[in-house]
Amino acid sequence: MLLFLLTAASALYALTMTVLLVRVMRAVPQVQRLNVPPPARWPRVSLVMPARDEERTLESAMRSKLGNTYPELELVLVDDRSTDSTGALADHFVRTEPRLQVVHVEHLPEGWLGKVHAMHRGLERASGEWVLFSDADVHLAPGTLEKIIAHAEHEGLGHVTVLPEITSSGVVLQMALVSMFRLLCVSVRMWAVSDPRSSATMGAGAFNLVRRSALERTPGLEWLKMEIVDDVALGMMLKRSGAKQAVLNGRGGVSLEFYPSLGAFTRALEKGGASFPFLALVLGNVLLTVLECGFLAGVFSGRPALVLLGVGTWALGAGTTWAFSTWAGFPRSPAPLAFLGVLPAAWASIRSAVLALVRGGVVWRGTFYPTSAVRAGQRMGR
Repeated sequence: MLLFLLTAASALYALTMTVLLVRVMRAVPQVQRLNVPPPARWPRVSLVMPARDEERTLESAMRSKLGNTYPELELVLVDDRSTDSTGALADHFVRTEPRLQVVHVEHLPEGWLGKVHAMHRGLERASGEWVLFSDADVHLAPGTLEKIIAHAEHEGLGHVTVLPEITSSGVVLQMALVSMFRLLCVSVRMWAVSDPRSSATMGAGAFNLVRRSALERTPGLEWLKMEIVDDVALGMMLKRSGAKQAVLNGRGGVSLEFYPSLGAFTRALEKGGASFPFLALVLGNVLLTVLECGFLAGVFSGRPALVLLGVGTWALGAGTTWAFSTWAGFPRSPAPLAFLGVLPAAWASIRSAVLALVRGGVVWRGTFYPTSAVRAGQRMGR
């Protein structure tokens, strides 16, 4: 009976994920396929880039952004207390690029998360009608901004999120990332983000494009100053204030190396350890692991009917992941074993919860935040 329940639950989960991911892929257009006439006047865009210890990727990412052909582009790079050569690289670029401003943050005010504060400081310098919050390691292909701004102006949008094409090295890390990304697309109901009647919303640190007039109708970045999931919360804040939203697929136009290694991925997830009750986070990851991998109980059961159901579930999941990886720009080769990606992701998440419990909080961008402060500053889910 237990083998049947595990296999059946996993099969139902795989079928549900397939249906919902198909909805996502149909609802979210690809940037490179947008074909909208340019506006009569190109509005000014301020590209705000918070950066902390980004020396490994900053130079190539900055060159991609500076190489953009958008006619009214202003760049603001915020060096957030970096301990490596990020600040020196920023100063090097500013000496030869008149469109670029550099802000060096040396002190983090109490009650702020470092990244949100860096975004706030960058916004103070920005003069554009549109503000693009984009992580410093993001690459933008030439012509990408023109396509997105033309689309946003044509549709009367107030907020545009672009899902980046993610590159990573190592099969295990690739499996973990595609597993997490699939779940994110479904959990935020990405197909409904553009529906003003729906509460579904989205944001991405790689590319959050905001119309200034829409941002001015919100409580502002200070309202998000202690929100760990600042990118999605920014989208939530904008939608609640009436902004018209859209999500685009940035494959071929917006890209980044998400994490250089599995260890870096594991450390990055530490910041979320204090955001949820310990038991809820652990049990949630255990349940997700069972749903992703439960079909294996059928595959190895020795019972023909369960073996068939288990193999069918695996084939459905692998095929869906292959199609989704093609759509999103992930490597497709890990698709047959992508269900195993839940294991490193769940381990990293549970580890973050244990560390937060032991430490009494989280360490993010070099600063310790008590659990009580993190939860008091949360906006998501409220």
